[in-house]
Formats: sequence, structure tokens, C-alpha cells
Amino acid sequence: MAAPSGGWNGVGASLWAALLLGAVALRPAEAVSEPTTVAFDVRPGGVVHSFSHNVGPGDKYTCMFTYASQGGTNEQWQMSLGTSEDHQHFTCTIWRPQGKSYLYFTQFKAEVQGAEIEYAMAYSKAAFERESDVPLKTEEFEVTKTAVAHRPGAFKAELSKLVIVAKASRTEL
Repeated sequence: MAAPSGGWNGVGASLWAALLLGAVALRPAEAVSEPTTVAFDVRPGGVVHSFSHNVGPGDKYTCMFTYASQGGTNEQWQMSLGTSEDHQHFTCTIWRPQGKSYLYFTQFKAEVQGAEIEYAMAYSKAAFERESDVPLKTEEFEVTKTAVAHRPGAFKAELSKLVIVAKASRTEL
């Protein structure tokens, strides 16, 4: 489910690229809604913290970021969520706008509710100014139907961005 590290750096360059990927995946002419962006602090100290936000009609989708980190001081991060026009796809992008986090992450997990992940990628460095996103190695994280998380023992503690594109969960009748 994760994209290969080669050639996908441009997807993480902007939220719109991720939104477009989700819209194009199944419906080439489908439009996307304006994303909602919420700022939050990533706090060091080794304690597990979570931040979540909802999007879509009736807050249909939820994206939750859970992490523990060590290092200097709080960093301002952002979570952006958007839906396709028909509300069948949604994106969740979690990142540090300044490009690189100076915190040492001991763990991370981004979960979605109300949808199943079709594409996900984690980055050690987010695009900033003239620099590109730097993806984590595929062995450093794992992707399931509803989450992107670090792999204990393989994750090298660097995280600056997560991108998720998910499709509405099917409900059984």
C-alpha cells in the first residue's frame, strides 16, 4: 500500500497532489473539496500524545495521529483533511510546515476511521523551500487498512510528514 520510494517524492510536495491522487484513482473527472487545516503542537517528553480531527458530512471521517517523541521544545505541526466532491475519498496529511522535525520520535501511528487506506507514505523530511520530501524506507513503517505506523526496531526515529488517501468503508446491508 505504500508507494515505492523512487518517483513518488512529488506526491508529498503538496496536499493538492495527494487530493488529486485520491480523486484520480477511481474517478478521473472528480473534483475535491477545500481542505481543512488545523495546527497542533507535537510535544516531546516521551509521553504518548494524540491529536485527531474529523471531516466530511456529519464528520464522516476521522484522522488520528498518536506519537511519542523526545528532544527540545514543542514543534508546531499541521493536519489537513479534505474529501472528494462525492465524499467517497478523503485525505489526511500530517506534517511539520518547516520541513524537518528536530524531535526524535520513539513511535508514531496515523489512523483513519470511516475509510480504508488506498495509499500512504511517511517521510523523514517534508518539502520546504527548494528541497523535496524524503520518504522513509519501506521497512521503517507499515500500512494496514486503517493505519500507518512505525515498525519497532526498524524505524530510525525521523518523521516530518505522513500522507494518507482513503476510500469510504463499505457498509454491509
